[in-house]
Amino acid sequence: MSVESNIAHFHTNLSEISKYAVLRKHDLHIWQVSLVSNHTLLKTCKSVLSAEERKKASWLKFEPDRKKYIISQGVLRLLLADYLKVKTSEIVLLKQKKGKPFAENDNSLFFNMSNSGKLCVYAFTRTGETGIDIEEFRSLPDLDDLIQKNLTMRELDFINKKPADKAINFFRFWTMKEAYLKAIGEGMRLTPDNLEFSIEKDHIKLINQLEIFDQEDWIIKDFVPKTSYFGALVYKNTSTKITHFILE
Repeated sequence: MSVESNIAHFHTNLSEISKYAVLRKHDLHIWQVSLVSNHTLLKTCKSVLSAEERKKASWLKFEPDRKKYIISQGVLRLLLADYLKVKTSEIVLLKQKKGKPFAENDNSLFFNMSNSGKLCVYAFTRTGETGIDIEEFRSLPDLDDLIQKNLTMRELDFINKKPADKAINFFRFWTMKEAYLKAIGEGMRLTPDNLEFSIEKDHIKLINQLEIFDQEDWIIKDFVPKTSYFGALVYKNTSTKITHFILE
């Protein structure tokens, strides 16, 4: 176990999920899994997919994408089964009107997931809606265009203060915006440039919404799931205790 930025980190494996999948008051759990397939993980994940998920996997043209989908959805079902104390076959996944998934078995369990590159992460809590997003750091030939289209003038000013860190700070802003949009369930209706965040001494704050959909107070926290990755987590309760589990 290690502790960094007020987040406790544990390395564990599939056989120990049930040991940790217990949410107490104010708990928020992050789970992380590598999407680089190993035979055992792939076989286990494929065995717990629903018929609809297996069908969707078969539609994916490229094998690496198919394996990533199987692992990301399979691990989600394995985690949900332990949090809900049901069999994987008993999990009923539905979507809210705005498209955000939830488990019909228990709508007091809030969860979200994100994947990029070779990683997938999940967030689970009972303290209210949550959003999580990760991005693998990579070269972006159209970085300047992306910055202009997705960041506000104030955010652009922040980036321009440190030109050498332009790409790094773009990914930071991008993940926090995506995580926030996923938390409020407005990913298809509110674009990133409608949100404005400030970063001051690593304290992140939403300072403006150009189109008001949600006026609740949210906490935005960034984290590093792995070297060369950026992550952001959005949640509500200031007393939230965050634990990051890394499946190996």
